Amino acid sequence: MISDKALYLVKIDSWGAEQPVILGLAVEVHEDYMGFHDKVRGHHINGKLERETEDGFVWHRIENGEDMGNISLRALALEEFNQVVRPGMDYPPPEFLTTEDLWEFYRRKFGDRGSHY
Repeated sequence: MISDKALYLVKIDSWGAEQPVILGLAVEVHEDYMGFHDKVRGHHINGKLERETEDGFVWHRIENGEDMGNISLRALALEEFNQVVRPGMDYPPPEFLTTEDLWEFYRRKFGDRGSHY
């Protein structure tokens, strides 16, 4: 599932289990790169689509011909947001009733960063 409307939880395999929570939105997938925005800035990541999954996709990162491992983006459901993301936040986001409300909030709050990476 690749969607520019979804809010994704981003996992970078090479960072291991102790990586920070990264939220990705405004995803664009092209033949040899993908882009997304987190809450701060845009990211342009070279490589190729490894596979699409039911709730996201796996991107195989390749930089200057070097294999940099996989990056997994998985659509973030409200329940997981409340269990995994919300406890570590330093500001109190609103309470959301649905996953779609969550996604819409993040699109409105952080989606105005344009399409540049």
